Amino acid sequence: MLEISPAHPYAYFDLGNIYIEQKRYEDALLLSKKALEVLPENVHMHHALANIYRDSGQYEKALSEYEKVLEIEPSHRFALWDIGVAYEKMGMKDKAEERFKYYHEMTDCSFRRFWNCFD
Repeated sequence: MLEISPAHPYAYFDLGNIYIEQKRYEDALLLSKKALEVLPENVHMHHALANIYRDSGQYEKALSEYEKVLEIEPSHRFALWDIGVAYEKMGMKDKAEERFKYYHEMTDCSFRRFWNCFD
């Protein structure tokens, strides 16, 4: 697809997801950033970029990207939850707990039914 349409953002996004599965984070980062150059306000692409940062241990960058997701879509469930996960991975348990509580307030989901909350 990229050979046919080199500016196709979803081709970059999809190939980036394959690289994520292969834990090729640098390649995934490059493609996610290219996709965002074409669609800078795409919430899914910002969230994917945040996850790449988180999974590669770049937690500060992940948090910044999750905040961009919430600027575009303030009730984005995954970003609300993932901010807590990032804080948890950083060893900031109090901050993580605070974000998880905020997640529950925003989504009205209890932890027990967490997996049933996704649309």
